[in-house]
Amino acid sequence: MSKSERFNVLKVDLDLKVPQKLLQKWINTRKWLLKRLGYTVTKVNYCETEKGYHFWFHVKEDLTPQEIAELQFLLGDDHNRARYNFWRLQINTFDKFNLLFNYKKKRNRESR
Repeated sequence: MSKSERFNVLKVDLDLKVPQKLLQKWINTRKWLLKRLGYTVTKVNYCETEKGYHFWFHVKEDLTPQEIAELQFLLGDDHNRARYNFWRLQINTFDKFNLLFNYKKKRNRESR
């Protein structure tokens, strides 16, 4: 992936399991934040993992790798994962971005 490529999916790793009602509030606050920042959320998917959840926030706007890293951090992505993603940006290995999402799928869901 080159620095000029653009994408429109934000991936967030939440390592905490909460009741469904609270989880929906958490999702809604992420959607609100994105809207306040000027982005249009078109869909949210998530799956349960052993420790918590993985989320895919789809936005209408195309995003640069820098924007993806920053927004995922602001959405509450796992801090260690965010640290690695910012490091990958610095050393131009953004093609290795979001690797944690390749393996831990359990149950897929879509938020409404």
